[in-house]
Amino acid sequence: MSLSIKDLIEESLAHRAVNHPYLKALGNGDLPDVDWALRDFADHYYGYSLHFPRYLTTVISKLEVPAHRTSLLQNLTEESGHYDEEELAELAAIGVQREWIEGIPHPQLFRRFREATGITTPHDPENEAIELVCWRESFLATLTYGTAAEALGALGLGTENIVSTIYVPFVQAIARTDLAPRDTVFFPLHTAVDDHHQEALEEISLAFAATPSGKGDLRRGMIKALSLRSSFWDWLHERALTKAGQRELALA
Repeated sequence: MSLSIKDLIEESLAHRAVNHPYLKALGNGDLPDVDWALRDFADHYYGYSLHFPRYLTTVISKLEVPAHRTSLLQNLTEESGHYDEEELAELAAIGVQREWIEGIPHPQLFRRFREATGITTPHDPENEAIELVCWRESFLATLTYGTAAEALGALGLGTENIVSTIYVPFVQAIARTDLAPRDTVFFPLHTAVDDHHQEALEEISLAFAATPSGKGDLRRGMIKALSLRSSFWDWLHERALTKAGQRELALA
């Protein structure tokens, strides 16, 4: 039976990357040290988040239809910290103040969160964990060397489509800390604004889903992106279960 875009969306949301034990444990506070886990996540995830504009421009470069490129260029504009008044009003309604985000690229917003968790050392690309490097380079390879449909599947169905869901446990974990809303604005911003990004990518994906090969490439890219993220969650979960305890022993 042929899969529709709706079927692919449902499949992505049912994937382990979206329903991972790590995310559930964070949301429920069921880790040895949730503050440590958030700090560890902030440190390593920054090396992925920092490159998001690069992911987006890579996909844009593969699109041949001008309207498709224009649609994703709007997403890139928002990633750079520029919003229209309607979007700012939507964000204000959920407590996001415009001075927290206006003109500030999203990677800088994540860096603000990273620093608020207590990480004072600058990000060092030369000393990134191999697990992070493998995720980012494999993801970029999918975007760069896959077909346009595969790249869309990876960034759209396999990434933007799940953002508003996978960030909920982080919001729940953050709510139990004393971190200021300004410092954690990256998360509510993405659960709100990324709905627009998701819609744009889905609309473009529909054009590629018109053929069996295009639909197959969309799913291939989606599964690759989800599988890579799931592996990264595996690594962070193991660290959260073991490293916090080791750290406590070292400080004892």
